[in-house]
Formats: sequence, structure tokens, C-alpha cells
Amino acid sequence: MTSINAMDALPMNKTECRQAYLQGNGKPYDKLVIGALIFNRADEVPKILRLKRAAHEKHYPNIFEIPGGKVEDSDHTILDTVQREVYEEASMKVKEVLGCVNSFDYSIEKKTSGKDGGQESVWSTSLQLNFICEVAEYGLSVDPEEHSEGKLISHSEIGDLEMTEQMHAVVEEGFIWIEGYLTGLSKAKAYVAAR
Repeated sequence: MTSINAMDALPMNKTECRQAYLQGNGKPYDKLVIGALIFNRADEVPKILRLKRAAHEKHYPNIFEIPGGKVEDSDHTILDTVQREVYEEASMKVKEVLGCVNSFDYSIEKKTSGKDGGQESVWSTSLQLNFICEVAEYGLSVDPEEHSEGKLISHSEIGDLEMTEQMHAVVEEGFIWIEGYLTGLSKAKAYVAAR
């Protein structure tokens, strides 16, 4: 996988981003996805928003994740995707994208009808770009079609929630970045979302 600084992707559109960040085999990813680590600065202890996937979700039901989703053709930039997905999944407006943590890629198998009437497996590869965001106002409301609950968790509570190994690593790195940012150790390259 290409070394990625997701902050560089914010002004790009979907096509530019797919061309800039290639798989190890030199091909573009089938799908681009963003993740938003939303932290609440108001608390004495930094907390990050986690959403629990709805029980009826096909992939990873009842697993905690960060807000995020697919980059759509209608999104003019990756920043537009971040703003749209945070609003759709948490009903909050992104004030600023402060930084990024490691991106990761993954594959999902989809069963389709084969030519002989049997089932075939089709694999799609996705790249998830992960950003650290500050929202204008914290007021959570989740869409029950996608998530059953949302909660702010502290660094010490990470182990209490069921999540994938990759998501755990993203949240862990997010807390380290945020703690460094709040103490002046992380160099923030803020990208103001308001236009």
C-alpha cells in the first residue's frame, strides 16, 4: 500500500484520490471510505465518539466503529465526504479537521450468481482514510437504520467495546494523537471545514 497522509487527500475529489493512493499491486482501490475520530474537548479527559452498528447490518453487526462511510461521486472533495458522513451518522457539523491517523485497507467478499447458476465470490478492496475532527457543537443523534447507539469513550475505556482489530488500532492512535495535540506535542495541520 502507498504511504498515505490523509490530510493531503482532503482537497481531492474521488477520482484524484483513487489515482493518488494505489494498492500494492498498482491498481486503484474499488472503494474509498473515510473515518472521523470526533473528540469532545469539553470534557476534562479527552473522549472519542464511537457508534455501534445496527444489529441488522450485513457486515460487522453490533460492532463499534467511528463515524464514516463511502466517498460518493457527488462529493466534490474528500473534505465534503467527511462533513456529509459526520452529519449523516451523528447529526453534527465538522468545524475543523485537525489531523489524521493511519489509513488501512480491507477486502469484502460478495456472493453473486455465477454463469452456471452457482455462487461466485467477488472481492472488493477499500481504502479507509481516517481523520481527527472537531465539531462545532456536540449533540449526538444516530440514524437507527445504521447504528443502535453512540457514546463518548475515554482512552481507558477502549477495551470495553467490541470492535475490529483495525478499528481498535485507529482509535488507539487517535487518542495518542489527541493527547499530544492537547499538550502541544502533535503538530496539527488543521483544515478548516467551514466555508
